[in-house]
Amino acid sequence: MAILQTNDIFKTELSEGQHRLSPEEIHKVQQVVYGITIDITELCSELNIPYMLTGGTALGAVRHGGFIPWDDDVDMVVERKYIERLLDAIEQRYPDRYFVEAPLRTPGYLSSFIQIHRKNTVCREYLEIPEERCGIKIDIFVVENTYDNAFLRRLHGMRVEAGLLLLSCYRMYLWRNEFYKLSRGNKKAATMIHLKSFIGRLIAPTGKFWYAHVQRLMQMCSNDQSEYIVVPSGRKHFFGELKLRSDFLCAQKRKFEDREFLFPKNIDWYLSYMYGNYMEIPPEDKREYHVVYQLKI
Repeated sequence: MAILQTNDIFKTELSEGQHRLSPEEIHKVQQVVYGITIDITELCSELNIPYMLTGGTALGAVRHGGFIPWDDDVDMVVERKYIERLLDAIEQRYPDRYFVEAPLRTPGYLSSFIQIHRKNTVCREYLEIPEERCGIKIDIFVVENTYDNAFLRRLHGMRVEAGLLLLSCYRMYLWRNEFYKLSRGNKKAATMIHLKSFIGRLIAPTGKFWYAHVQRLMQMCSNDQSEYIVVPSGRKHFFGELKLRSDFLCAQKRKFEDREFLFPKNIDWYLSYMYGNYMEIPPEDKREYHVVYQLKI
């Protein structure tokens, strides 16, 4: 979701038409997100598709026993080799309940992770995205193989991170008007947007080619038994999301809200790796709050 944060590069005031979700609205969104999570994880179990809940979802499970009170996201990871089977199954099982947006599968979709939206809901974070594509959703991040050879692994990461930066410039160019509005009054943000938009404009005529090329770069290592894995579309990017397969792809059930789901087994190591002192609750002015233009549940 769109995030309002005091240390964000964008201004901290709301733009015209935006509003910060109230605690009551957050709770309602959480309930929809929780229902999506139950359906998708049960489908994974039925199909013997390994998954794990990660990121802020894992943090919330340990620190709060469920959702982080001011958050409403669920983050999930699935290995590349299972993705198409899972997405096909979601569309076949729930044609009236969910719609899928995924790289190289959904026309016009520009993100590098997967979103599962609840139909007949709206949670509109950006005006550039049409209302009909703004359902309340969960995110699925793809676990990719990467090379055991240190040089090839480094080269893989450099190519992927350069490609993702290029795609960020492309999105910035396409959505430049909205980003300029969000950065109003922040010279640093406006300068960054101007620079990235300029680069994005240069590649815009071949933007679709570059988008497909970067998605394929992520998948270039086909060794499903590689020692290392990576979640290149994660919040810490390729090198920050690089882990040993044996450390990360080992799941254990843990309670989240009133059900058990699969999380990383060594969850203390994982959360320390991702967040540092993860049990320390951040002060209110350091928390990430979600803002939207439109909400319909």
